[in-house]
Amino acid sequence: MLFPSATVVAAMVFSLAGVSPLPDGTARSVAAPVKIAAGLWAPKKAKRPVVKEDTDDAREEELLKSRTPGNSGGTAGPKKRRPIKMDESAEQENEDESGEDGEEEDDEDRPKVVKKRKRVVEEEEDEAPDPIASQPAIIPRLVNFSLATAAIRRSFSFDQAALQGDTGIRFGYQLALETFPLVTRPNGWYRTIGLGIAYDKQYGNAVHDMANGMFNGYPFSQSRLGIDMRVGIPAGEWVVIMPALGYGRASADLRRTTPSTPTNCVAANATDPCFGDVNVSYMSVDLHIRFAVSPMFALSLAGGYLHGLSVKSGMDQITAEGAATMKGFHVEPSALMLINDWFAVHAAIPIHRYAYTFQPGAGTSFSYRGAGDTYYGLTAGIAVVTK
Repeated sequence: MLFPSATVVAAMVFSLAGVSPLPDGTARSVAAPVKIAAGLWAPKKAKRPVVKEDTDDAREEELLKSRTPGNSGGTAGPKKRRPIKMDESAEQENEDESGEDGEEEDDEDRPKVVKKRKRVVEEEEDEAPDPIASQPAIIPRLVNFSLATAAIRRSFSFDQAALQGDTGIRFGYQLALETFPLVTRPNGWYRTIGLGIAYDKQYGNAVHDMANGMFNGYPFSQSRLGIDMRVGIPAGEWVVIMPALGYGRASADLRRTTPSTPTNCVAANATDPCFGDVNVSYMSVDLHIRFAVSPMFALSLAGGYLHGLSVKSGMDQITAEGAATMKGFHVEPSALMLINDWFAVHAAIPIHRYAYTFQPGAGTSFSYRGAGDTYYGLTAGIAVVTK
């Protein structure tokens, strides 16, 4: 069928003219096929190609567009972000936090400046010297060397008055050294551990006064040596207490050519000195107390117990007839004045007492059982000290 029917053509004409020759119901029924025909003859729209974007990129772009203020239409692109400037203190805190979190690479490449400074400060505080709270006149020093002249009187006698003894003043010298080798260390209780050495010797004559007024004598010498370990204990700024434990020797030497036993050396019958020599060793337990009257002037008192270790035996000794033991003590008040930081003058009054007890040997007998040997006098000299 090449041409439409007359009814269809008439309906199209009336619809274009806006006149409806048919009842309402008929017009509506005819409009439906007209729309369908128009739809069939309408030109087809060209389809745009759809480009599928990556899902992740698309989502990211949508998120950026949605967060951009004033971009409701989505045409404006996302604004550039401004770089955030971090404070130097914040950067340093971040570095410390990253170091504390255990990032080994940062620890190896970059040193921890803050912690290193803290360690250095702590080490400096540990090495800071702890001063000894004592006045200059009594403070323990690295070296304290003294040289003095000495005038010492000896008084020796047996417990039997008939036997000859010895009495006389002899002159000589005294050397003393006190050192605290660790006192220059910055800290530690061991800084005041020291060493004391003292030696004195005097020379003279042993003279016997005969009844006829004649004086016969022999050269005589007496000496003492003491070595001890001591510890200085400051008791405030003005007092230092110093216990000491040491070893000593004492000797008295009469240079007589012919020795004699004590029993045969009767004072009334002897024509010359004939008392025996003394050679004794002992252990000493001492205590020194030093009191500073002023920063440059000090008074001291030293004393202790002497326990005999051995008394030499021999025909020229006081032990010619029997063995002997010894016990004794010593006391020495002294004073020291500092002239400057390294020079001082000092004086002392030494007192030493040795008591001997004799025991007869097998097949021997004698009347004496003891003897006393006492030394006292004056020493005065100079001292060189170091800080």
